[in-house]
Formats: sequence, C-alpha cells, structure tokens
Amino acid sequence: MRKIFTILLAAAFVSLACEASAQQVVKQRIGTYTENGNVVVSEATTTLVVDLTVECEEFEAGVYARYAQKYFGKRASLVSRTSYTLVGADVAVLNEPSYYAESLGAKAQSVAVGDDIMVDRLEADETAQESAAKIAADRIFELRAARQDLILGEYGDGVYGAGLEAALKEIERLESAYLQLFYGTRIVTTTTHRLYMPVSADAPTSVVARFNSEEGLLAKDNVAGDIVMVAITPSDMKYPASNPKGSVAYRYANNATVVVSLAQEVLATRVLPIYEFGQTIYYAMPK
Repeated sequence: MRKIFTILLAAAFVSLACEASAQQVVKQRIGTYTENGNVVVSEATTTLVVDLTVECEEFEAGVYARYAQKYFGKRASLVSRTSYTLVGADVAVLNEPSYYAESLGAKAQSVAVGDDIMVDRLEADETAQESAAKIAADRIFELRAARQDLILGEYGDGVYGAGLEAALKEIERLESAYLQLFYGTRIVTTTTHRLYMPVSADAPTSVVARFNSEEGLLAKDNVAGDIVMVAITPSDMKYPASNPKGSVAYRYANNATVVVSLAQEVLATRVLPIYEFGQTIYYAMPK
C-alpha cells in the first residue's frame, strides 16, 4: 500500500512540474521606446521551426535474383525500388532559447546496409548469366565449407584465437558480398528537413508540407501527398491586470499546445509560447 502511495505521489509531482513548466511566462516589450539611449521599435511575433525526418530506403535487385530460388531455396525480389517514410518530427520557437530544442537541426546522414559487392564483374560480363550465377553460388558454398572446416579444426593444426576470428569475419564478408548478387543491396538514408512557419492569429492550423511514400517530402501545394499540418491550440491562461492609463506595453505569449501531424497521425506535440494568441498588458511608466 505504501509503495502504491509513493508511486502516485511521484506521478503527482511530475504532473505539477510539467504544468509549472507549461505556465512559464514569456513576454516582450512592444511599441516605440528608448533603451540605453537608443530608439527601439519592437513587436512580438512568433516563428515556428518544424523539423521533419525522412527515411529513404533504396533497394537494388541482385543481378542473379532470378536464380536465388534455384540455388538457395529462397526467392529474391526482382524489382528495384525506392520508398520513403516520415520517421520523426519536432517543433520549436525560433529565437526563443528556452523553447528551442537542441535536438532540432540534425544533419543528413546515410547508412548503407550490407557490404559492397566484391566480385569480378568481368567474369559476369563474359559468361552467360546463368553460368555466372552458378559460379557465384559455388563460391558461396565453398566459403561455407571453409567456415565449417575452420570451426571444426580441419585445416592442419587448426587456426585459433585472433587468427580464427579474422578468418571467419573475412569469410562472412565475402559470403555477404556474393549473396548480394542474388538478394540485392539496401541503402537507407535519413535526412532532416527544416521548415519555417510564421504564426498568424487568423490561422491556428497551417499546412507546412505534404508527403507520400513514393516521392518523400513535397511542397505544401502538391496534392500528390498527404498533408503535414501544424495545429496550435491556445491554453486558458491568466495574465496580469492591465492599467488602462499605462503607456508601457508588454506582449505576453500564450502557452499553446502545438501539434505536428501527418494525415491523422500525430508526429510531435509541444507546449510553446505563442505571442499571436497571447495578450498585450499595459503598465504605468516607472517614476
């Protein structure tokens, strides 16, 4: 019973901490005024930064794919293809350090899955394709037999320790390279695209891009893709009392919930300070 109470109490503290964070006050003085001897003209506006992470998978069919079933008992894809997946998103406020996520701005990166094909291409050119496939399959079986002999110690006095490990790794690399001739190669590239969205009080929802699995990220006016949308929902905040006779104006941001979605799937949710949905509060000029 005490354990359950402790868990509930901890959950309550986490909830209160989140709520306190969400209610953090963000404000900015607006209008024309003098500061440090300089005339300042200031207005409070919000620009959102949306990062969309897209994964591109490129598959190139093996040159001997049609013979994979014959030699290895498992079919291989005969068709090369490229597909895209929207794997992540994030949103933050530009020029607002407390709400600008360090995770935004990831650079593009590529990851190749599988070894490069290390075979004699001249052989494949000069030999009929089926005969070349038979030669490649035979080499795979020879590599597998060599692996078994190494493991069982059939080579003379045997190979041990680091030598055995290196030999097995080399056999694995070569076998993988030859298998790619039958089962193809797959390359996965992950790229983060950054979009900027000025907020308008008249548009709590905005389309920032479109996406489809065949072409990836598209322009927002390209109807060939599903909509990537940013929706802003203002919170019910309490603001300081405004002085009707005040001449010093501050714009208070609203701690709004910002949701990035693809079609009906939510990709990211954050509570961010949005000036366009806040209030302007006037204060008396300090004497």
